[in-house]
Amino acid sequence: MKKLGNSVFPIASVASVASTPCADGGNASSAVADWIGEIKKVWARGASSTLDLARVVSAAKDRLQRQYGQWSRLWRSEHKMPLSKSTADRLATIGNRMGWVDSATSLNLPRGWNILHCLAQLDRETLEQLIQQGFIHPKLTLRRAKELVAEFTGKQTAAERRKANVQERLRRFAAFVRDTVSEWEFEERELATETLSQLIEEIGVSDTAAFKRDRSTSAFFTQPSLLTD
Repeated sequence: MKKLGNSVFPIASVASVASTPCADGGNASSAVADWIGEIKKVWARGASSTLDLARVVSAAKDRLQRQYGQWSRLWRSEHKMPLSKSTADRLATIGNRMGWVDSATSLNLPRGWNILHCLAQLDRETLEQLIQQGFIHPKLTLRRAKELVAEFTGKQTAAERRKANVQERLRRFAAFVRDTVSEWEFEERELATETLSQLIEEIGVSDTAAFKRDRSTSAFFTQPSLLTD
């Protein structure tokens, strides 16, 4: 069985491992043992190799399921796998749906497999667009990932999409201020203070029926989580 590289897996490398005689027939016990070794090796690299792990698990599931019972056999207690079968099934989904991600793109993704599993529901075009626009980034939370998926798979109403968009824009602006304010010139600080004061006044006088209805639930300036998640 060919060994996988130590860097981010090219898809071709996973395919070459999956196509070896050992993985596709012959000695079934040897095939299971080989996949166990590969999975444990990538698991040991830690959270930074989640996509690598997903690709390997996906390849293992694809091959072992071709032989009745071999995928289930991989998860028997005597093998002492570092992850559960249910987690492996989710990782396999990530590998199937996001196997196209290259090393440069992966730097813009969160590391948690549960967040990646959520994002795997998006098609490639949408995922790439959200990464380019900064909506998907390494610090993305699971809650926000679920909101994005709901929005872009048509599960949110128009009102919910508007609310989510405002929250995301505020979060990004707050992050920008916190990251750069120490470098601002005096004139820039004055300009920012004046502009924000004007915006606060405009928000205060916008007492339309829609604003009154949403104000108690939105609470944009009183819920720190909207600016810190």
